[in-house]
Amino acid sequence: MNSLEIEIHNLFQESASIDYVCQGLLAKYEKNETLNSAEVESLSHFLITAGKLELLKKFYIKCLRQKKIGQLPLGFIVQAMVLSQTPITEETCAFIEYIVSLQPQEMTALQSEVIHLYSTTVARSKEELKTQFLRQREEVKAKLIEQLNKNRLYQMHDQERSVLDQLNQLFPNDIEVGILKQAQLERKADEILSRLKAKKSLGKPRNSTVDISLDAVAQQAIDDLEKNIRILVEKFVNDSPDQLYNLSILAYQFDFYELTLEILEKTPPTHSRDWLKAEVLHDCGRFLDLLKLIEQLENSASALPGDTHGAVYLKALAYYGLGQKDLAVRLLQSLSRSVPFYRSTEALLHEWKQT
Repeated sequence: MNSLEIEIHNLFQESASIDYVCQGLLAKYEKNETLNSAEVESLSHFLITAGKLELLKKFYIKCLRQKKIGQLPLGFIVQAMVLSQTPITEETCAFIEYIVSLQPQEMTALQSEVIHLYSTTVARSKEELKTQFLRQREEVKAKLIEQLNKNRLYQMHDQERSVLDQLNQLFPNDIEVGILKQAQLERKADEILSRLKAKKSLGKPRNSTVDISLDAVAQQAIDDLEKNIRILVEKFVNDSPDQLYNLSILAYQFDFYELTLEILEKTPPTHSRDWLKAEVLHDCGRFLDLLKLIEQLENSASALPGDTHGAVYLKALAYYGLGQKDLAVRLLQSLSRSVPFYRSTEALLHEWKQT
């Protein structure tokens, strides 16, 4: 709770009317020689919420005359116009564009959905900010994945878990991060199973009858799980199609590759769905289909800046799977030069060059 919120709370605690609270706040802040943008935005938001548009107008006029503020909070001005049903004319649009040109980084204008409709400058700036934000996120993700692969390569397990936790917190819905997390969980599960098997083999003689019985029970559990997933698919197709993607992740985690592809075909198209499909096609050895899909994704209008790295990585895996080792190595080497330690690039290059 900031200082303005505390003052509002204290005034209301005194059983003051909304008019008294508004006047008291304005009287206090108008005494200040200058007002920072946070104070102006907080006061503007409160006055608009309280429906005191005339007070807001007088507040702005006084601040401008006395040069208390450096930038005009255009977003709140337009919001007040909309609430008071003041028509937005061509002259108003020209005024908006003029003010935006004088203060291009003023945040209330950039955050206003209304101004976005009437100002080409703001609309363009918002798209640029969005693109910049996505690019920065991709750069952060790439650096963290680079560090993750370094830690994995040098078997620094605690550091690997720490970086993976950061990735999971920053990119909770990112398919690539989800796959990295799943790979870590699978390795841990394999380690536990290996220790258990070693312990059993040392502790007592092998009983083939028991092993066969356990295998049958495990297979039955797997068959039941696949059957239940299929039942859920049929239910979600009509009732909750947005849940199909989560169901495809579940199927993928249990290596039901063909079932995963079936579910993804019924899943509403999204960026994450397409790249999960690419990962599944690789895992089930459908390399030609993978190359065809990657080409489609690269030419898609919804492609993101970081998709290029994933495309090169999966292409290399596909070509290697098709027996074109030299081309696969060249692709991974180019990826390694531009994004060192991307996923398992370094480990794969080392392995492929030894074979």
